[in-house]
Amino acid sequence: MNGRVARVLGLVALVGVLGCRGPRAQGPEAPCTHVQATREAQGTVLCEDVWTCGRPPGGRFDRIGLHRLAPCEAVAGPVVLYLPGMHMNGELAIATPRNDLRVYLAVAGVRTWGVDYRTHAVPADAKPEDLAALAGWTSDVFVDDAAWAAGFVRGLDPGPLVVAGFSQGATLGYRLAARAHAGLAGLVALDGVADPPSPPDGNGPAIDVGGSRLPFPVRRTLLAQVLADPAAPSPLPGFATAGDALAGVLYSAKSFGGNGGLANTRDGVSDVRVLAALLSRYDRWWPRAALDAPPPKPSGTPLPVLAFASTKLGSEWVDRVTASARAFGADAATVRVLPGYGHLDVLVSRAAARAVYAPTLSWLTGAR
Repeated sequence: MNGRVARVLGLVALVGVLGCRGPRAQGPEAPCTHVQATREAQGTVLCEDVWTCGRPPGGRFDRIGLHRLAPCEAVAGPVVLYLPGMHMNGELAIATPRNDLRVYLAVAGVRTWGVDYRTHAVPADAKPEDLAALAGWTSDVFVDDAAWAAGFVRGLDPGPLVVAGFSQGATLGYRLAARAHAGLAGLVALDGVADPPSPPDGNGPAIDVGGSRLPFPVRRTLLAQVLADPAAPSPLPGFATAGDALAGVLYSAKSFGGNGGLANTRDGVSDVRVLAALLSRYDRWWPRAALDAPPPKPSGTPLPVLAFASTKLGSEWVDRVTASARAFGADAATVRVLPGYGHLDVLVSRAAARAVYAPTLSWLTGAR
């Protein structure tokens, strides 16, 4: 990738380990490794700390990661713990304020954290016998990890703790809030609901991010081609260019309704290269067991909730997002509907900074 392409994508390289002023303590109850580096975003130097921590029962893949991004100078105010969606992780796919909520918030002075689920430790080429470990990774295991991560964050960053979650991450956020709020000051639900989705068809303990239409090796090739040059010839039949191929696959994804529910590329809501950058950082495997659990019950006391709902998944989806927010937030729930948005557009649309990031910052800082 040449320099111009990198600038268009806004990918910011790590400057190096420079002794930031961020926290250095290791997490309680588990051994952790810790590295530090800096990033520059929109003229602001941000310190990035990454911990990798073991989790029970201590198997080969039983570990999670925690990514902290914040101004290097000491700041106060709210702290955000971000729970990514299914197959996602806490790494920054596109580290610019216009394409990533955490970077936008960090540049504005908010201390942000992101989680690598246990799935991030599972290699893409894992063998069936390795994937058997995922059979025990239930929803409760993920919520336990999220609760432990919240405790880790509180131990290092005092301040009101808000959980933000996208898609399945929002579902985990609601489950965490159901545990008597788990000490949370609020919840931001980015196109997610409290009741879990039904597991996709198939057998085996692990769900492959690739599918019959776009098997994992083909998916990897297509994303790499779009990142290199969306105008290059398509590696998939039936499309003129690689960018057209990815846009068509995303728009017509049947599991999201087949009408732009995953990403409204037909209307150009998001840049296809930005979508490719986001998708290229996905982890391959997700445990089927994590999608089989009853809906959580609100703890009783309303929790401030800010929810965003895409419309290309249909009116029923908007109703579900709204119902979840109101069930947990009651009068303290705010729902913002995003017309013409698909699911991924909520994260990285061309207008995400205005339509999603800025309202989230205002809500976090008290304008609720």
